[in-house]
Amino acid sequence: MRAKERQANFEILRILSMVMVISLHYLIKGKITIPLSQDISLVNLTAWLLQSFCIVAVNVYVLISGYFLPEAKWGLKKLIYLVAQVWFYSVGVALLCLLLHVGEVRSWDLYDWLAVLFPFQMEHYWFATAYLVMYLFTPVIKAALKHLKKNELERLIFLLLLFFSVGKSIIPIKVPTDQYGYDFGWFLCLCLIAGYIKIYGIDWFNRIRKGLFLYFIFSAGIFAYSVFLGILCQKGLPLSYALDMNYSYNHILVLTASLGIFYGFKYMKPKKMVWTNLLCKAAPYTFGVYLLHENLAVRNLWPLWFGVDKVRGTMLFPLHMGITVILVFAAGIIIDYGRSCIFNRAEALFWKNSARHNKNDE
Repeated sequence: MRAKERQANFEILRILSMVMVISLHYLIKGKITIPLSQDISLVNLTAWLLQSFCIVAVNVYVLISGYFLPEAKWGLKKLIYLVAQVWFYSVGVALLCLLLHVGEVRSWDLYDWLAVLFPFQMEHYWFATAYLVMYLFTPVIKAALKHLKKNELERLIFLLLLFFSVGKSIIPIKVPTDQYGYDFGWFLCLCLIAGYIKIYGIDWFNRIRKGLFLYFIFSAGIFAYSVFLGILCQKGLPLSYALDMNYSYNHILVLTASLGIFYGFKYMKPKKMVWTNLLCKAAPYTFGVYLLHENLAVRNLWPLWFGVDKVRGTMLFPLHMGITVILVFAAGIIIDYGRSCIFNRAEALFWKNSARHNKNDE
């Protein structure tokens, strides 16, 4: 869709979900969160509370893509653009760190460099790998949404949720088929759900307040249930696995919270103002924010650059997290805007040269 056609409510939600992603990485890679089975101090409880409200981020990002899937065009050009964008960051950031002697790039082995050169196959970015495979299945998903009857689509989604979400949410041991939502199978399931919402809607979430209420209730529920399990773990019960599962993307509580916030924003109609226009212009570059700060060369370094270790274990971390997340997000947007300008220029030159060769051939 062109920028002027972008729906501000979904673009704001897209930005919010990426801010949540950075927040999750701040908490985890900054080692702010300590297992609740070991620590239930105020600082740690605050960290897990924030994580409980941010864990919906990935699901929401995929739901937005799936929502526009029925009307989206599928083509080789978009696929090439996606691959080029990922490769730009995978190789570019690694080479830049190599030249500037940043991090441990110079001590990388063959496996690390293969992850840089083949980011999809080696899951340099797991999200990009899952998203690429999901995109390859776009024609199949569109066909299913178009040709299946409503009750058939409902049965399909129900069975997929039974396999990917419901079963793992109630079985208290590791399920061999469970990938915690870090796979394209879960992304396909989310796309079908979003497509169903686009076509038929879900009556349970048909108001802004209902959606946001469910988001807050289920996010708080994730936190409360986790604290409860953490206390039981401290008393010697072997429930650490169930505790970790509450924060997997395909857990039923996380899915419901994700649908809640998605529906809450779905019915919002932000007024056209300067700030909404700016957000709509920034939203297309959010994927670049992810590719930048999650690059293999810097994913464990940027929290140290921002001094996360200095606020770890103190109640100063929420303020520090807010400032850090904003700075990382802003830097990612600016850099990906620059990357976009380079790509647009390269594409223009390519078509110009192609036209010139075609004219000479005539």
